[in-house]
Amino acid sequence: MNNRTILGNATMAHVNFMDINIDTKQLVKDIFIKINEAKEDILKANMIDIRNNNGFEIDFNIIGMIEAELLKIEDLYNRIICLEDNSMEYVLNDSFGTICTIYNGNTYYLIELALKSILTRNSMIFVNEINYMDFTNRLILILIKNILDKYRIDKNLIQLLYTDDFHALLSNNASINRVFAIGDLEFQNIVKESSSVEVICLGIDRYDIYIEDIKNISILEELSKIDCCDIYVKSGLKVSFDDYIEVKDVEEAVGQINFNTAGHDSIILTDSKSSASYFAKNVKTDNVFVNTLFTKNYLKFDIDLFLRKKKVICHSDMMNDLFGGSYE
Repeated sequence: MNNRTILGNATMAHVNFMDINIDTKQLVKDIFIKINEAKEDILKANMIDIRNNNGFEIDFNIIGMIEAELLKIEDLYNRIICLEDNSMEYVLNDSFGTICTIYNGNTYYLIELALKSILTRNSMIFVNEINYMDFTNRLILILIKNILDKYRIDKNLIQLLYTDDFHALLSNNASINRVFAIGDLEFQNIVKESSSVEVICLGIDRYDIYIEDIKNISILEELSKIDCCDIYVKSGLKVSFDDYIEVKDVEEAVGQINFNTAGHDSIILTDSKSSASYFAKNVKTDNVFVNTLFTKNYLKFDIDLFLRKKKVICHSDMMNDLFGGSYE
């Protein structure tokens, strides 16, 4: 199937989805029921990926936590919110259309992104340069499509594409409304160069760590287990691992992190309040952890990333005519 067909299918699936009056939250509930019913088959598929050195072991406890958090999300699509500072201004939550996600094949991301896309009435194309977690992800996708079909929703609403040339896909910008790039800084820049539409860069599960104090042994032991990280160590400090970058002080560490970071999580281990303050104020990451490790948050992607915010300006009586008072 060529790129034009894939994009055309995604566009038509989105258009048709907009015409169907359904409870998307119930739809997502049914998808999770289907996934849980197929647990044994999913684990068998996952074992094939593991045996092929092409995946990690799926934990259904994490899938359960993703389910619990996702089902707490209210239906935000088409919601009208009155801006408090101006009674004539309102914000309308709308879907984007087709979202293209360039990512690493992580099954948890596939589940969360696909179901948030459904909740917000978008279509989504997952693009992976390698077939990581192939058997697991294909089965998850089949289960999602089975429920879509049950609701008479076009199964092309969620698609998975393996290609080493995502540049060609992104060049069809008229059919893509938003792009998610999940990976390190170099990967994010490659995607941004290939796309002429907005790219949301997400350095998920990549950590920048600066160490100038080694008193907390337990944290250091946990850090040694992290694969996707860059570690910066203050000159003169002796650590028990070799793969790190030596820096003069916190200012140099922050400078290097800001140049190289994927922008998601950073950690500082220090006994200096001034170093901690400088690091927290100046490092360019979404989350900063001081003398502690990151918290486990099983939902990685903000629901607002899936919604187009439209500003509507008119008198309140007109809003009643337009939306029947169904706004906040």
